[in-house]
Formats: sequence, structure tokens, C-alpha cells
Amino acid sequence: MTVRQPGKARPVHDDDADIGGAAPRIEQIGVQSVEVAGNLLKTLAKLDGPQTLSALAAAAGLVPAKAHRYLVSLIREGFVEQSAADGRYDFGGAARLIGRVAMNRLDIVRIGTPLLSKLRDDLRETVFMGVWTPQGPMVIEWFDIVRPISVVIRPGSILPLHTSAFGLICASYLPSATLECAVQSVMPQPNLQSRKLAKAKLAALVEDIRRKGFSLVSGDLIAGLDAIAVPVLDHQHDLVACLAAVGSTGSLDVSPSGNIVRELKASAARFTQLLG
Repeated sequence: MTVRQPGKARPVHDDDADIGGAAPRIEQIGVQSVEVAGNLLKTLAKLDGPQTLSALAAAAGLVPAKAHRYLVSLIREGFVEQSAADGRYDFGGAARLIGRVAMNRLDIVRIGTPLLSKLRDDLRETVFMGVWTPQGPMVIEWFDIVRPISVVIRPGSILPLHTSAFGLICASYLPSATLECAVQSVMPQPNLQSRKLAKAKLAALVEDIRRKGFSLVSGDLIAGLDAIAVPVLDHQHDLVACLAAVGSTGSLDVSPSGNIVRELKASAARFTQLLG
């Protein structure tokens, strides 16, 4: 027997349906300050890059003084960082950690990680996997080969759109509307004529990448390093991820018919199959 105490909600039992009518919905009481902080973090995620206090507060629907109090606490807990150079706010280490853990539970990482590990072992080269995010091309997994000089890019790093093999894959396979916004955000050309020339050059490069099925950069991002990347497409031919190999200039086989391009494409095709 359940005793109903004054002022407390009556527990709902499985046999309540026999009493006639559905049991009333009991609204749970939350913590408003947590909800405000959560909204502030979600707003920061939707905006493009680090934000000033006034811009972030306005987007979150808060007065700057209130937003600042929440940001102080979020900084203390590591969810937000403030730049010492310009005072702008961006995600901190705790937020990046949560993001990486969440991404590890996605099918892309669950399926791609074993493929990437095998690719590293087969090629004996450093390999990585990435996905497109609102902030740009993001590395989500990196498997290194021990060498005299090793380059490690940590998961969560954002690579440039035009000077990385991964970025060029995104530029080649993103939907046109997404690509247009991304291109505008990274093209600093001061006049219309130079912007047109840059777009024309990129269009020709994109056409070549889509025709070959891979992108290649030689020292464009880091001097002395080459990188080859291929797209992972779903069954609707939308870009879902990118696989890439990185190595020293002169030692990485960058030929279109070489083993690295062939194995990267085979792994990407297997990835697509496993996505279902």
C-alpha cells in the first residue's frame, strides 16, 4: 500500500491504467542556473569562432553582466577559456574532452577507428580521420608512426580549408551552400576581382580532386610534410568523413596509382559499406 502524503506527488503504478484515465504527468523540477549555463554553451557552439562578451550575451538572450557571471564559473570548471590577447571566449579543455567522448560514441568513430588502425599498420604511415564541423575540418582520430621526427595533431584540431588535404576534401564534397559560407569566411581578399580569381582557382582544384577521388598537399600546411586524403561518402554520396595519410616529402608515395592512394580509397569504400 502506498501512503499519499500532503504536498507530494502520488507515485504512478503500472496498474493505474485500470483506475480509468491516464495518470497525470508530473513535471520534474530542474536547476535554472544549469539551464542558463547550458544555453550559453550551446549558443557558443552555434556561433562562428571565439566571441566577445557582448556578442555571446546578445546571441544567448542575456544581459552582458549576467552572461559574465556564468562565464566566470564556466571558466573555473574548464568549460570555457578567455583569450588573454583579445578577451574573447571559446570552449575550454573540459568542453573539448566531453566533445571527444561524445564523438567516440558515434558510428563514424566506432566504425572508422578500427579501419584507421589497420590502415596505419598496413601502410606504416601516420594516418588520421576527420569530419566537417561548423568550425571547419576537425581531426577526430590520429594514429602516428614512430619516426625520428613525428608530427602529432591532437583530436579536436581544426585544419585550414585550402592548405590541408583534409580541408580540400571538404571543399570538394561539401554541399554548395555550406561551401560558399566556408569559403567566404576564409578568403581575406580585399577586392572583388581577387575574390573571383581565388574562387576560379579553387573551382578548378575541386574539379580535379573530384575527378581523381583524392587530394594532395606538399608542404602547404607544414614544410617538409606531404598529405593525401580521400572522402568517405554515404550511400547518398554525401561527405561523412575523411581519411588521410601524412609523411615526409620524398618518402610518402604520392603517385595517383600508388599503394597509399589505393589503400586509402579501399578503406573509404569499406567505411561506406559499414555505414549501411
